Amino acid sequence: MIMKHTALFMIIWLFTAMLVAPGLNGAEPIERIVAIVGLEPIMASELAAQIQLYAVQTRSQPKNQQELDKLQENILNQMINERLFLFEARKDTLIKVTDEEIDQALDEQIARIASQFDSEEAFLDQIALEGMTLREYKKRLRPEIENQRLKQKLINSRLSQISISRQEVYDFYETFKDSLPDQPEAVKLAHILITFQPSGGTEDSIKLQADRIREQAVSGVDFGILAAKYSNGPSALNGGDLGFISKEDVVPDFGRVAFNLRPGDISAPVRTQFGIHIIKCEEVKDKQAHLRHILLEVKPTPADSMLSYHLVDSLIAEIKNGVDFREVAKIYSADDDSRKQGGELGWFAVQDLPPSFAQVLKNIPENGDIGGPAQTEYGLHILKRLDWQEGRTLNPDNDYDQIREMARQSKTGEFVDKWLEELKEKTYVEIRSFD
Repeated sequence: MIMKHTALFMIIWLFTAMLVAPGLNGAEPIERIVAIVGLEPIMASELAAQIQLYAVQTRSQPKNQQELDKLQENILNQMINERLFLFEARKDTLIKVTDEEIDQALDEQIARIASQFDSEEAFLDQIALEGMTLREYKKRLRPEIENQRLKQKLINSRLSQISISRQEVYDFYETFKDSLPDQPEAVKLAHILITFQPSGGTEDSIKLQADRIREQAVSGVDFGILAAKYSNGPSALNGGDLGFISKEDVVPDFGRVAFNLRPGDISAPVRTQFGIHIIKCEEVKDKQAHLRHILLEVKPTPADSMLSYHLVDSLIAEIKNGVDFREVAKIYSADDDSRKQGGELGWFAVQDLPPSFAQVLKNIPENGDIGGPAQTEYGLHILKRLDWQEGRTLNPDNDYDQIREMARQSKTGEFVDKWLEELKEKTYVEIRSFD
């Protein structure tokens, strides 16, 4: 993973170098203008920053120069369109965005991006590879979030004027019926998720291991060597080195201990949601600290996993004997999103279900029946079949609401495209060559 992220960083670095022309005889780089919208330029550094944000958010990388050129073109066009909408939003005195809205949207965006990574540390590693701390990343992202909120409020105010008549729905259907997707075979499910959890004994054994490793570090064994040997975190390959970070860059349990250490101090084992950490402070500078850590993940043993299977078997037996599925889900399910709804997940195309779900459903022939467990990366699932639909071709008699939504999206797209063309006609737009 480190090699993949490094390759992405190098591509972005090389692209930035192409955008920002070097000065003569070692002079400062000359900033370039890549586009002009109205009287405002879009600078090469702005485009490079957007590509950098794209790299963090999507975790994807161009495979060759052609893909890189296409990415550059797409992002620049998106920036131009957003700049046009932003001009309009700023003209509208009725559109306001509060600091509270921006803060909430920023936190939600950070959480969405971080959730795509295996751990918070992996997320912070990716940001570091892009040359930023979490605080710097938030600072860079905040103006984008504010602009997005302004633009979205403007667009929503305009789109609220769009309505779809019944005749338009039928006209849309007649025009596109041959290309509309079929309604696949679908099932409505509820589940109870039982995760694999380490037992108290397992956690105690990891704590003992952490104590022994700390004793070695305190006695003089090189901390970096211990991290490379024992740590489960992504930074293990670098001797557990986290670099200079701020307290805001880490989870609270880690930060409370790490930022009370003095240079040379090694902490006692610290428990967070990621495992057990041993932290060493290398240096303190202003409000930042240069830290290393050793992470020992607390994972369930095979014996612990068997306890989860026994619990699933017990719950299935209770439900089959008349205990209400919804009440069991509210008590035992580890899925916070569905637990309050008694485990209900909604509708899924059968073809898109995880293989383990599909296998269990073969043995659930009737609505209301239960089965399991189905094992996924999240744990063990007890499934309940709530409803079933055969696959069929969409038609307005049976699928009016779905087709109406498709028609509304099509009309909305046409409206936005026309609106953009009108904005471009009355606003000066120039795209400059990158050669």
